[in-house]
Amino acid sequence: MDNEIIELKSSGHPDTLTDLCVEACATGLDQYYMSKYGKILHYNVDKALFLAGNATIQYGGGSILKPPTFILGGQVSEIEEDLCSMLETRIRAIVAQYLPNLKDFRVEIRCNNVSGNLADIGGKRRCNDTSFGVGYAPFSQTELMVLDIDHELMRMVWMHRASKDDSVPLGELWKIMCTPRHIFISAPLYAQEIKCKEQYEDVKTTIEDRLSKYGSVVFNPDFVEGFPYMTLIGSSIECGDDGQVGRGNRLNGLITPCRPMTIEAFSGKNRMNHTGRIYQMWAQQRATELYQKTGKPVSVILVSQIGHPLEDYEEYITYA
Repeated sequence: MDNEIIELKSSGHPDTLTDLCVEACATGLDQYYMSKYGKILHYNVDKALFLAGNATIQYGGGSILKPPTFILGGQVSEIEEDLCSMLETRIRAIVAQYLPNLKDFRVEIRCNNVSGNLADIGGKRRCNDTSFGVGYAPFSQTELMVLDIDHELMRMVWMHRASKDDSVPLGELWKIMCTPRHIFISAPLYAQEIKCKEQYEDVKTTIEDRLSKYGSVVFNPDFVEGFPYMTLIGSSIECGDDGQVGRGNRLNGLITPCRPMTIEAFSGKNRMNHTGRIYQMWAQQRATELYQKTGKPVSVILVSQIGHPLEDYEEYITYA
């Protein structure tokens, strides 16, 4: 594609982290309902906020003034204390996995209990929303490159965790913005290990050099204007940057505004009948199958009607 704009948010980004948390909650609800009732009751936990805390950060360290707060909303059938406890446990496990240095944060479960006439809808294979899903194939070379850069940055994080001699103190959060001219990467460095402006500049140059094989890489461009991007726990969730479901990567791991895409959140939706989730998976599978069969780049859009059987959708196929 010409003039591609591609964005990617890492697992430590507040938006992506929020998506991961509600996905874990959805998996937990599936298992909880099957174990207790033998079927999956109605739920949607695709509404959540990860509110940033507050901190002071400077070269050499800083301090956390106020911890972040994760707020889970949505609808949950038969909500009880043990279910709320399960949801909180899953949220904390995800944060520990993807942002291990965030030790202190609050969790608030504010889900509403589903009314009786909706509680059993989860067992019925009918669309519970009028929505659409989009898929396309194949990935462009630029999209594959952005995914590869993401892997390179994750390797830097692993090297830092393992205390390798040539590691860089890179936090778990980054956002990649790829344009036809530049690759901009914003990611905080651990303040505890950056003692001065000169050291920060050296690390910035090192990261840009390691990624130069991908093109014109600019790491933390705001540093030039006197704003070093630093962290105490690996992510801006510690201060100044909230997370919200659906603002992160799409199902394919990318944000691709130059491609056909849905703005529907994927994470946290009921896996049994929410077409905002299911049709995204089906559209991507359909696009992949058509590309493998024809060898032609293709996009697929599936549109649902609320109350209709899941398989009763409108399909729109476009070949490049």
